[in-house]
Amino acid sequence: MTTPNRRKSRLVDRRYQFGLAWRMLLVFLLFFAIGVFVVFAPSTFGLLTGADLAELEPASEEFLILHRRIWPAVLVVLAGVFAYTLLFSHRIVGPIYRINQVLHKMLRGEYPGSVTLRKGDHFQQTADLLERLSQQLAHQREEGAPGGPVYPGDSGKTG
Repeated sequence: MTTPNRRKSRLVDRRYQFGLAWRMLLVFLLFFAIGVFVVFAPSTFGLLTGADLAELEPASEEFLILHRRIWPAVLVVLAGVFAYTLLFSHRIVGPIYRINQVLHKMLRGEYPGSVTLRKGDHFQQTADLLERLSQQLAHQREEGAPGGPVYPGDSGKTG
């Protein structure tokens, strides 16, 4: 039975990627709410303490601007943050998925010759190390080398 090629999908690990996107969205919304509070605190104070209609009008105008201009922009930005997080997380989750595939093969005694990641993926150095490990284990298996793995610079002596 062959496994489907999940590398072409933007959602390699749906649970992780959506979880990350939702967390990013909530944190962004929290920071935005703090910013709105700071920006509109003077107007709120003016509405709460003002008794004269002339004092209340500028504060109420600021709140109308919030509803007309800022909220639609915030919704677009939040949607953009969510979509960008999904796309960005693909560059992290995809390599982790590929590295896990290689590790499963190595546990079965198969040693893939290369660990390929896409250009721009994260964990390139980890993939290179895994490829070197796979090649070293395959070489040791071919030679029937007794004992544990031999590391570069190690003379094989225990001490």
